Amino acid sequence: MPSVLVVDDYADTREFLSVLLSGHGYQVFTAENGKEGIRVALEKLPHVIIMDIFMPVMDGFEATRHLKADPATAHTPVIAYTARPTPIETQKHLFTAICQKPCPPAVLLALLERSIA
Repeated sequence: MPSVLVVDDYADTREFLSVLLSGHGYQVFTAENGKEGIRVALEKLPHVIIMDIFMPVMDGFEATRHLKADPATAHTPVIAYTARPTPIETQKHLFTAICQKPCPPAVLLALLERSIA
């Protein structure tokens, strides 16, 4: 079963994505900020990560840079999941894909399938 780590500071978003993804056969792990996301990613080694960008404690840019620098997670696809995609343009090389909130479920599921394949 493919696994997905959802990193987002909004509990509603984590819950929505957990229900959506588990209903489509994914094992889902969650974290509420980038720092926690790094810890969970290194512990669980998910197949793909959905990363919010603008979060307290540690944002998605810094968390993704940490993950890409660690050999255990360096090749894990990271999908940026954000309501503000414009600031990502200068950092888009960090991400496998960018999904703008509100991202239609079918689009997100297609991005996940492509990222894992």
